[in-house]
Amino acid sequence: MTPAAPPWPESAYRFDPPDPEDIRAVAVGIFRRVWRTALDEPGFAVVRFAGPVDSHTLRRAMLRLVEAFPMRFVPERLGRFDQQVTSRFHRDGAPPASLLVLGYEASAVRCRVFVADAHRAARDAGLGVTEFLGRFNPMLPPGEAALRAYTTELAVPDGEPYLVVLNNSLFEVGGGRPLGVLHKAEVPEPDPAAARVINSAGLMLAGDPAGTPLPAEAVEPFLTRTDLD
Repeated sequence: MTPAAPPWPESAYRFDPPDPEDIRAVAVGIFRRVWRTALDEPGFAVVRFAGPVDSHTLRRAMLRLVEAFPMRFVPERLGRFDQQVTSRFHRDGAPPASLLVLGYEASAVRCRVFVADAHRAARDAGLGVTEFLGRFNPMLPPGEAALRAYTTELAVPDGEPYLVVLNNSLFEVGGGRPLGVLHKAEVPEPDPAAARVINSAGLMLAGDPAGTPLPAEAVEPFLTRTDLD
């Protein structure tokens, strides 16, 4: 069956705040694109910056952005790691209603980032998303092939810092619940002499009994640390 819509154009998901300290100015637009409850929004966003952004500033921008959203989220997981391994489409382990913010530091290691909309694929196949993912495992080549027409390669810069904000939820369509997306990265040429550092914030809705938030005192070490997981 021909999909109802093509993958999302860059204009639908890209935001360019001039200064990471002013990231709150784009928060409402990002939230609307990402925290979708219907399929008329992409479920993800990319944030690019006009100039250099160091690691600590990037991490502050990640959390300031989330603080400015009209719903309150709290961290469930915070991490910082060097990843140069190609991944398959997946959803990060988290409560069913969850948000993922990835802060990519400037790196000489080239990366391609992809998002797949399993909800659109399931709808066009006449299935619920849980049944679709059960039939077409996105971690396997046939499942990835079933998502190809619903996959967007994100317009991410080489050698510059940027953020990727993802709806990481898992619900069936309906009832006003958030509808997530899958993501993966490809690293064509890993470089053991270089680093590709990603700062990761897994977030849940405040008060959601489905998850356990990190203690408040875990946030400051995430913002100030220099080591990797």
